[in-house]
Amino acid sequence: MKIIRFLGGLGNQMFQYTLYKSLESKFPNVKADLQGYNDYPLHNGFELENIFGLKINKISSFTSNLYFNKKWIYKKLRRILGLKNTYTEEKNLFSFDQSILNNPKTAYYWGYWQNFKYFEDIASEIKNDFQFTSSLSKENQQILDQVKLKNSVSIHIRRGDYLKDPLLGGLCGPEYYKQAISYIQSNLTSPSFFIFSDDIYWCKENLNLDNCTFISWNKGMSSYIDMQLMSACKHNIIANSSFSWWAAWLNSNPDKIVIGPKKWVNHSDPDIHMSFPQNWISL
Repeated sequence: MKIIRFLGGLGNQMFQYTLYKSLESKFPNVKADLQGYNDYPLHNGFELENIFGLKINKISSFTSNLYFNKKWIYKKLRRILGLKNTYTEEKNLFSFDQSILNNPKTAYYWGYWQNFKYFEDIASEIKNDFQFTSSLSKENQQILDQVKLKNSVSIHIRRGDYLKDPLLGGLCGPEYYKQAISYIQSNLTSPSFFIFSDDIYWCKENLNLDNCTFISWNKGMSSYIDMQLMSACKHNIIANSSFSWWAAWLNSNPDKIVIGPKKWVNHSDPDIHMSFPQNWISL
């Protein structure tokens, strides 16, 4: 059996799902552990089924404890059942480990698995799974119509929970966005910018843009609609956020320009950075 522990927000869940599907294509019994969302106060809980209509094989709370719980009784049970060394934790952020996909033994996987190489072989299946199916409000439909008609460029600016985050905060400031916007303006004809942010005031104060539209009303359980609208834009400027990474990856424009931050996390090791497809641009 293979078990993927799901945790985090929508973007993280999408990466974990890709590992789930990659393992499912190789092994007969792959399941998801969603028990962490029972008392998870952040984001919107587990969203993949509601947003994309996906069907996921889930394990019971007992099975979750059997593999994951660190209490002595479960440790003893693992020894008795021969499951002592099944726990497999991601070693390095954003890295790719081929052995994760090749290990034939029973394993319980804990991590984010944020590397597109984990699902390169099933990319078309993943794109098919991550299709937005719910109808849009009138306001969002108007934005969707505009991004399809114009030479649209999404800009994702995430502040909110990032402001006090020691790992992710303070990396995508005005200079990064100004450089990205300048690159777009130098390489595209008549770009129209669509700015998605939880801090529109900051955007207006720090970005000198006239031809732009601000989107800030999709909140709570409707937050995912920003990803849907960004993915429909022809080009993307993303934040150091898996949420906007997925919006750019799902963008089906074959000539898209995607710009992302070179530094994704506050870490002293320069080799720890988000994996980008080959044609994406790092600034």
